Amino acid sequence: MEETKKSDIEKLDAALDLMISAKSNMNQMFEGIDGIIRKTKRDLINLEQEKKELEEIKKEQEQKISGLTEEQHKLLKEYEQIKGELEKFTKTASGEDEIQLENIKDTLAIYRVLLEKIWQSQPHYKILKLLHGDAKVMTVDKLKNASGIAGAMILRACHDLAKVNLIEFDIDTKETQLTKRLFPKKKKRNQ
Repeated sequence: MEETKKSDIEKLDAALDLMISAKSNMNQMFEGIDGIIRKTKRDLINLEQEKKELEEIKKEQEQKISGLTEEQHKLLKEYEQIKGELEKFTKTASGEDEIQLENIKDTLAIYRVLLEKIWQSQPHYKILKLLHGDAKVMTVDKLKNASGIAGAMILRACHDLAKVNLIEFDIDTKETQLTKRLFPKKKKRNQ
């Protein structure tokens, strides 16, 4: 019987040692799990902060993109207006009904040469451009000073433009006034 008691005591001691060892292992495991949970919590907090920062960046980028899109729409609208004017110009110049980009380029090249070499339209252009500005009436001297073109050329251009009723030209006072606006008055940048 003493042997059974000894054997039972040894078994109980072994079970107690096993339980102490298991408790130690469990404590180490729980400490490891605790460390993992704490690290995961810190990582989640950091990820949440990074997510907020990325959302701010995304919001800023979307605002920039929408601004670009508005600017692109504005440029596209201006392009369509210019294209329409060029098509009208080409139809008038060539008499053709079907207008293609190549026709527009060709027509502009021909007219550029004609305007530069034959008609010398620079004074005419400058006068019309100046009269489309803020001044409603300008004298030949003011036109000459503003354009940098010789007075005789300005005077001749004023007579030419008056003949086709684009401006009114008073020979006595040498004053010019625009009679037909060819394009709308541009808004000032500050307005």
